Amino acid sequence: MSRLRSFAASARQARLAYAVALWLVPAIADAQPYRGNTGPSAGSFEIGGGVVWNGGYDAGSRAATESPNSSTGGSPITLFTTDSKVAPVLGVEGRAGIYLGSRVSAEGTFHYSRPVLRTTIGSDFENAESTEATETVSSYLVTGSLVYHFGSGRVVPFLRGGGGYLRQLHEDNAELLTGYEFHGGGGMKFWFGTGGGRFGVRVDAGVSSRSKSVAFEQKRRILPVAGAGIVYLF
Repeated sequence: MSRLRSFAASARQARLAYAVALWLVPAIADAQPYRGNTGPSAGSFEIGGGVVWNGGYDAGSRAATESPNSSTGGSPITLFTTDSKVAPVLGVEGRAGIYLGSRVSAEGTFHYSRPVLRTTIGSDFENAESTEATETVSSYLVTGSLVYHFGSGRVVPFLRGGGGYLRQLHEDNAELLTGYEFHGGGGMKFWFGTGGGRFGVRVDAGVSSRSKSVAFEQKRRILPVAGAGIVYLF
């Protein structure tokens, strides 16, 4: 009989210990930090800034002519010619984005640069030496992009594409030019640490197609672009 009572007491203690364990395990699990996916999720924010390089382009050529005397019927006389180019330029950029999922984000970017328009004046009718005139332009570009990330580790390749609005002011704000822009490209993000609240370095390159730009011949132009900067994820 004593053995039976001892066995029953042991059984009750075992059931009590089992019940306590069932109650403690979920509580302990809830208290542990999540150590699974350390990448961004929907609602994560990313901000950054850095430098951006825009390639140069041919801005067009012109010839200043003078019509001959109507009685002679000769060809127009070329007084001089101009050949213009916009030099490559370094600018600054700032960006902010929000993740729509673990791999897709939407971001807005602001670029500012001061490209230089160089015009060479030559072929002078009176054989004067060639001269060069320069003009510095203030260029503002606001864009929106979708970005797809290949993974969520410390090194993350990505592709991006989108469009924007271009605004350029000639020197002394004498003339305003506006146009639309489309772009595409890709790059890499190198993160220091894991999880939220981390810094990283971003590098990217691509092309920018612009409906208008500072030039003597207005046409769509495609420019190479590249950038590098610091990013922060939170």
